Amino acid sequence: MTEKHAPIVWQHNAQPDPQAIPLDENGCLNKASILHRLKAAFQFPDYFGENWDAAYDVLLDHVDQLEAETVWRFSIGRDTKVNEQELAVWVQLMTDLCAYADAQGLTLQVLIHQPAATFKT
Repeated sequence: MTEKHAPIVWQHNAQPDPQAIPLDENGCLNKASILHRLKAAFQFPDYFGENWDAAYDVLLDHVDQLEAETVWRFSIGRDTKVNEQELAVWVQLMTDLCAYADAQGLTLQVLIHQPAATFKT
């Protein structure tokens, strides 16, 4: 039997993960920064609609192409001003993608690296 991992894992690290996709820009984490970072990291098409539903649809295509257990790594910078509501929407989007992957017999886990110091709200 394969061991199930939690789909979303928060890791508090002193050092940032150089392979992680940063979710913040210029010290701020909000819907615009998250969508911009996702668009760049996952090479969204030019017609991307810059909204949560469009991001979900494009990321579903990435999940459908998974062939092995996959970990998506993201990071939040130290002293980042975080819009917690928009971060919560993103976490739910990632949770939904992990559930979709699981329903397809695929394993997708999301690791979120953040410094040991708490972020600002």
